Amino acid sequence: MRNLLPALMLATVLLPASAGAQVIDASDAACRPGDSGCARFVGDVKGSMPKRGGAKQPVVIGTSVYMLTPWQAERERRCLALAGWAEARGEGADAMAAVMWVVANRAASADQPSLPCRVIVAAGQFEPFAVPPVEPKTREKHGKTAKQRATQREKAAEQAKLAADPRVEARRILAEIRRQARVIRAGGMPSWPKPRLTADQEALQIARGLAWNLNDDDMPDPTARASLFYSPPTQAALRRQKPDWAEARLHTTSIGGHAFYRYPSPPAETAPTKPADPIGTLVAEISE
Repeated sequence: MRNLLPALMLATVLLPASAGAQVIDASDAACRPGDSGCARFVGDVKGSMPKRGGAKQPVVIGTSVYMLTPWQAERERRCLALAGWAEARGEGADAMAAVMWVVANRAASADQPSLPCRVIVAAGQFEPFAVPPVEPKTREKHGKTAKQRATQREKAAEQAKLAADPRVEARRILAEIRRQARVIRAGGMPSWPKPRLTADQEALQIARGLAWNLNDDDMPDPTARASLFYSPPTQAALRRQKPDWAEARLHTTSIGGHAFYRYPSPPAETAPTKPADPIGTLVAEISE
């Protein structure tokens, strides 16, 4: 596990999309003229977040139509945006959209229908949203000496200097995503992270727009209905082989640093019953 963080940071390096993949860019994250709800969601205009309760309305996410209150719709779209941004913020709009489509496809699975927020925090799924290991607490003496206060000031100054270091920022963002995962598991509304690097800020705004527009009419699925993915660069960095589950799945495309898979269709002549496609390890390289 000590090599996990460097490998995860490697996975966010910008890589070109495969030639066969449908290219999605930042323009696909733009709000339609007059769509005030989208403009508020992506942060273009100020507005209050929907309150709990209210009438349920049809909301299209991916290929599914959900009956959700405005508050519930906001929550599910935030989960989509956070998943895409956390997994692929350094790989471009197409990679973030591809991750979101995997979440939407899994939520729409006939075997295990669910909602995006439940998908991303399910056990063994997206590593940034995983439950971190519990570290033993150490007892601290009450009261601080002048030396301790000076040490804290030095540490704060050192952290300020390191704030622009992408490696430090990656660790800070991972901790923030895991805090939001706890909020999601508790049924609450996740907050937007506050990235310090300009590239991450821009990627987050794009992710928010992509999540709002994630449907077949505005943004067709570039993964060809993939329900799993893994990162070959991360696997290589961890000195691991291609995951076993990938051998039994159909490779649909590669986008950014991720390879996408779905369960193959049964032969037409025999038309057997499609076996269940259980929720496996979406980010196979982090399972132990």
